[in-house]
Amino acid sequence: MSTPSKTCVSFTNMITLKKIVKSFVYKNQVWLFANQITNWFVNAAKSLPLLSKYINLPKGYYASSVEYWQLCQTKNLNDVTYTKFLPPSVSQRSSPKSISGETHWKFDGRYIHSNPETFVISIANGRVIGNAGTVITHDDRFLYDVSGIESSEHHVFPYFKLPKCKQVSETVAVLATGAGGKYFHWLLDALPRLEIIKKALPKGLDSIDKYIVNRGISAIPESLEILGISSNKLLFCDSNFHIQPTSLVIPSLPGSIGDPPAWVCKFLRENFLKNKADINTPSRLYISRAKAEYRRVKNEKNVVKCLSNYGFTAVYLEEHSFTMQIALLSNAEVIVAPHGAGLSNLLWCNPGAKVLEIFSPNYVNVCFWAIANQIELEYFYLIGHGKKSVDYFDPHLVHDDINVPIDELTLILKTMLK
Repeated sequence: MSTPSKTCVSFTNMITLKKIVKSFVYKNQVWLFANQITNWFVNAAKSLPLLSKYINLPKGYYASSVEYWQLCQTKNLNDVTYTKFLPPSVSQRSSPKSISGETHWKFDGRYIHSNPETFVISIANGRVIGNAGTVITHDDRFLYDVSGIESSEHHVFPYFKLPKCKQVSETVAVLATGAGGKYFHWLLDALPRLEIIKKALPKGLDSIDKYIVNRGISAIPESLEILGISSNKLLFCDSNFHIQPTSLVIPSLPGSIGDPPAWVCKFLRENFLKNKADINTPSRLYISRAKAEYRRVKNEKNVVKCLSNYGFTAVYLEEHSFTMQIALLSNAEVIVAPHGAGLSNLLWCNPGAKVLEIFSPNYVNVCFWAIANQIELEYFYLIGHGKKSVDYFDPHLVHDDINVPIDELTLILKTMLK
């Protein structure tokens, strides 16, 4: 049998390519059409007088709780109250340290940070939907600023019908927030909402019957138990969650997501450091992500070998309880870690401890630098090997694994430890 000519192969490939392109265009057109139909039904449904509590969709959203409260005041709706906790404030940070001559651009503009006002808003006939603790007002709009989200296109809007609503004859407070089932966001975004309720309301926590919390990590019930809130007072939200309590109490988020103000760190340290596990732990720690699903260190064996020369012990924090993690970090003098939730435990370090955070060149997130400044830690960072994007463009490749340059790691360790 003769071999097809290059021209024939090329022609065949062109036909195949055209089929692929045609198929892609067709599928894309179908998707766009389906999306348009969905949007039409959604908008049509919103125009109906029916409430989403029964069959319809939320009618829209309020950008801020104070906007909603002020509107209620003009209508003499006294069953909606707004109580201030702390006024806006400013955080100031010191420069991070590295072996590079220039600071990475992601730190630019972050040396002075504005923290928003914090408050509690209480609503009669309010509802909570879904696994992020989304708040729906009495007039069927969701409350944007207390729902722990970053977009007005919230996940409740694509629903054609919300989950069945359960009536609850109690006063219920919302602690759950977006990503609150993960360690970092539970500690820094969700849990401090408890302190806002405690300090802002006249009766504090005594006025609350139940708390809505995220599902996820064991640290959620464990941390609340330490604060005196037993598991029988918890309502764990999920995608089918939809309740309407007699009174709904919603504290604001404690600050910008991933950028906690000083009072949050103080609250956590004052309440949890005294409950740390009573054990002896190493003074130099390497927090490994070898058991994580993503953002692992590619050359971890070489990294661990290098660090062992300087007396570091590798730890896997997911193997330890909440109080054990507190103990490990509270006794550490030097911490090295790739960027990840384990560094949330910098909260427990003693002022003056040193930390080296290692980033992928395509995912630099400075949230732990912000925490290190609040605790007065000495913060260093190192960028892993790999193709770097141009300055001021963030590819935000959250799952990127990290290749650590051992020579640079050695150099920065010598700088840190001298």
